[in-house]
Amino acid sequence: MPWRERIRAYANRVFAVLLVYLALIVLVDSITPRSFRLDVFAALAPLLAAAFCTYRQTLVLGLLDLVVMAITHGVIPDSLVPLNRVASVLGNTLMVGASIAVARLLRDREELLAQVRATGEAAQRALLRELPLRSGDVVVDGFYVSSQQGALVGGDIYEVVDTPYGARVVIGDVQGKGLRTLGAGAAVLTAFREAAYHLRSLSGGVDAMEVGLRRYNSSHARERNGSEEERFVTALVFGVERDHPARIVMIDCGHVQPYLLHADGTVSELESAEPGLPLGLGDLTGAPRPVQRIPIQPDTRVLACTDGVTEARCPAGEFYPLADRLSGWASLPTPELLRQLRKDLDAHTKGRLQDDAAVLVLEHVPGPPG
Repeated sequence: MPWRERIRAYANRVFAVLLVYLALIVLVDSITPRSFRLDVFAALAPLLAAAFCTYRQTLVLGLLDLVVMAITHGVIPDSLVPLNRVASVLGNTLMVGASIAVARLLRDREELLAQVRATGEAAQRALLRELPLRSGDVVVDGFYVSSQQGALVGGDIYEVVDTPYGARVVIGDVQGKGLRTLGAGAAVLTAFREAAYHLRSLSGGVDAMEVGLRRYNSSHARERNGSEEERFVTALVFGVERDHPARIVMIDCGHVQPYLLHADGTVSELESAEPGLPLGLGDLTGAPRPVQRIPIQPDTRVLACTDGVTEARCPAGEFYPLADRLSGWASLPTPELLRQLRKDLDAHTKGRLQDDAAVLVLEHVPGPPG
């Protein structure tokens, strides 16, 4: 059940309990001696509703509280002195007013958060295109899940670009998460898209991404007066050349290693001989990041993910066993494999991801002839 529906169901259950609570107060006060009165505790209903129910439910319980006071002090015979009766009614009225005010403040806060979330989602949709994406004979499918409930905003990035030289694919993970990562992610993706069209060399594209992120960090540091640390981005950059379709070129920028899903159902981890530094840290050595050329069969798929998948923990603290799971799903069609993976990841974490998670599957799918 989505988290919004769970919250709504929880609020409805609390609302029902509080309705029963008010009814019991009226019943007890009507059958017990006048010296035993519970009406003063009726104000607890709207007070609890302000914390656990909706604004409308708080209004309803506040009005019912006032009705309860009218019944217990106006309809049911009462031996209390007028001053005590006035104090009881006034006290409940003040508590009702305070509860409604608190509920209104909480509602306004939720509306503001919803606006911020909608803005973030719009920014994320502008930053990341909807999967699957196609470049020539290469189709890239996958999914993206933000660790922030109810939001698309996160620190993982991906892109597929169809260039004159072949497909260019990137998957990355920006340090941090939430709205603060959007700027760094946008800087890297903008540089990647621009370089992919104009530079045949994959290394040149990675260098452009490095420069783009460095410029972003510098300008952001000036705006923040150096109060926020510079961000770095781990990434895998793939190239599938049109004149070498049986070979994938890969540059590893400190990212999680990808997997090869073979046609016979076996899975192998594609380890980098010498992983490069993350984007934003390349000037620490000055050396170019190694380029790896991988022979690949046409029916072999490449699965790449971010560490939000491999480091996802269950409540007991165990990491998600991605390699083991892929061994049982490698023969599945890509859409079904992705559905199984996303469902199983959610089950493993009980719906509580600690970090954003992105998965891409690169597959060779010949287009229609001519």
